[in-house]
Amino acid sequence: GWRSAGLQGVPSRGEADVRIIGRILMAGAVAAGTLVPAAFGFEVSGTVKDRVGKPVPNVRVTIAGDDLVPTTTTVFTTADGTFRAPKVNAAYDGNKIEISTFRIGFEEDARKLTADKNGNVVLDAILRTKRNVADQVPASAWFPGKAGDRDLHITINECAGCHQLAAARVKTFASSLDGLSVADKAEAWKAMVQYMREQALEMGPSGHSEPRWGLTRESPDYKAAITPDGSFFRPQDEKIVVEFLSKKFPTSFETYTNYDEVKRLGAFGVNAKTVIEEFKLPSYGWTREVSIVPGSKFVWFLELDKDRLGRLDPSDGSVTWVDVPGKGPQGPHTLNADADGGLWAALEESYSIGRYDPKTEKWRIYPPPKGVKFAITHDTAFNSMRHVQPDFKGRIWLTLVGLNELWSVDIKTAAVERFRMPLPPDQDLFNVFLYGTVMEPSRKRVWFTQLHGFLGSFNVETETVETIVPFPYGAAPRRMAIEESGILWVPLYGDGQVVKFDTEARKILATYDMPDRGGASYSVTLDPKRKAIWIGTTNSDRIYRFDIETEKWRHYPLPRAEAFIRMLEIDHETGDLWTAYSNLPIGPRDPETYGKSWANNMIVRIHPGD
Repeated sequence: GWRSAGLQGVPSRGEADVRIIGRILMAGAVAAGTLVPAAFGFEVSGTVKDRVGKPVPNVRVTIAGDDLVPTTTTVFTTADGTFRAPKVNAAYDGNKIEISTFRIGFEEDARKLTADKNGNVVLDAILRTKRNVADQVPASAWFPGKAGDRDLHITINECAGCHQLAAARVKTFASSLDGLSVADKAEAWKAMVQYMREQALEMGPSGHSEPRWGLTRESPDYKAAITPDGSFFRPQDEKIVVEFLSKKFPTSFETYTNYDEVKRLGAFGVNAKTVIEEFKLPSYGWTREVSIVPGSKFVWFLELDKDRLGRLDPSDGSVTWVDVPGKGPQGPHTLNADADGGLWAALEESYSIGRYDPKTEKWRIYPPPKGVKFAITHDTAFNSMRHVQPDFKGRIWLTLVGLNELWSVDIKTAAVERFRMPLPPDQDLFNVFLYGTVMEPSRKRVWFTQLHGFLGSFNVETETVETIVPFPYGAAPRRMAIEESGILWVPLYGDGQVVKFDTEARKILATYDMPDRGGASYSVTLDPKRKAIWIGTTNSDRIYRFDIETEKWRHYPLPRAEAFIRMLEIDHETGDLWTAYSNLPIGPRDPETYGKSWANNMIVRIHPGD
């Protein structure tokens, strides 16, 4: 029968995560006459209304169980408040399977669960409005200031690249400063910045607080990298960020009212057919990126801190591991397929790039040029399908973080050539961060971004820089997409915008504000069939869709908090999107404690529903 949901069993963010209590389901099943064998599975459907009986649309309904494949399945209520989830291929177990509902500004007041003779579950939930949504809003909600404030955008760029701001751990630290003077807060935040300098050198394959890139704590390079002048986090950046955080950032996170979800985050894109699935991975690693190989049923991903690729079979959730060969740490960082079915992995720890052939199960490693003592291979130039694209001479192109260089790699001979890119004013080689790169359809020009600088083009035929497009400091152009027409889409991570750029005319055509400019627009992925671009965000627990022809935004909420999204991949055959929660793996590393830490080590499939 009906029971009050109250707040029992509610996890962080105030989600009404009310379990399907075993005795309730058993009673329903007995009344219906039978329990369902596992082979047949069960469906979940129902309605969600408010206290006066009005339907509540866009409510996220999630079915979760550690033994399910996928681990969770999420659907959304429609305008009439109804929902229906795909069949779960297991027998239900009220002690192991949970059904939760969530929408910002609401919480469950009561629910009724019934099961029919076929074992299908019907949930009828009643929600009440929730005024204080402090435990529901995304991290971006806590950013003070208004769009256009340079200190705001610089702080987003500097502080939301490794974790959300404010993630739960950030809130805990900031709360400890409540009541302190601005000067004391500044000292505390300055100490935190220094701590992050050190952590930035220890996020890689070791996983045991050992420095990356072959450094030791005694080496001169390590000591230089943790000083303000020699680090990723420069003194001038520190000054701006520390002042912003000490003067403007909250120290209390208990109350948040008058939050208009649509006004702050934009229109919903979900519908009756939208399905989001999460596949829990069997290890606790740093799974940054996923890739779809043309014609394959598998989803490939990498674990940077374990020097390996993984192959997920979505049909049964099984994972097969492929080690990256080589002596010492390899650090697979960026993963992209090519049109021939190969996978290219930038190996930032060994300064190399590798190609793995899933058909032959063999690697070919392309080492750095002789004499290179430090380089961080980062992104590989790809085309409109996000496939690694060789230029007209048969070379692939890479960005090098820390050197501000483009490298060309001859696929046949493995010969590597180095090309230094221009430095923006007041920047240095180590800090500028040459980042994303794409190949023009002509295959004679690559475009690149500098995280602390320009959008630029490099003619691979004449081997010269042709175009430089500056942005305000802190705008942070990041990972791009390119159309077959040559139109370039550039996300401005710090500014929360997306730029439309004509590569032929070499000019900006438009700059579009994200609905949530604090969301941190990390990447854009072109969707040629839908004539849309998809934007991965690290700070808002959702992905965005921008329709190119109508210039309209829509958002798709993800099933959990601290959903840190870097890249989005499209299966061009099914239209599904794939990504990973790429949170840094901080905390317990052994499988027995997996799930008890905050990290979301999952692969995610989004079926938009169109």
